[in-house]
Amino acid sequence: MSIISLIKPLKKYEDFVYRAHTYDSLFLRNKAIQIMNSAINQPKFNIEEKSSGLIYLGMLYTKAKQYKLASDCYNQGLEIMINENFKYSNNFKHAIETFIKNKDFERAKFWLNNLIQRESYDEKFKKLAVLEKKIH
Repeated sequence: MSIISLIKPLKKYEDFVYRAHTYDSLFLRNKAIQIMNSAINQPKFNIEEKSSGLIYLGMLYTKAKQYKLASDCYNQGLEIMINENFKYSNNFKHAIETFIKNKDFERAKFWLNNLIQRESYDEKFKKLAVLEKKIH
């Protein structure tokens, strides 16, 4: 991690993520959240990048114990990709757990069912089935 990465202009989605991650690892989580909020509002980024940015923002809010904001970010990130195929990520488990922690059982059930059904094209989504016990 170099000081240059904190001052060079942010152009690509990866630049925003790298900078946010750098700030988060320096215990500057609010600055990381600002960077990712800026990223998801960039018109030049595609829906996969915006979805990923919202999921990452959800993770940052979860770390900050702001579960309502985290739930909203996870929901938005998943919603914009609802009709797309995407790869499994362990972050989806964190999203469902955050919905549960936030007592947002409706979203937890909806997204858990939606994600588990995606095992038809990626078997890794089966891993989420263990969370069903926590909601039912």
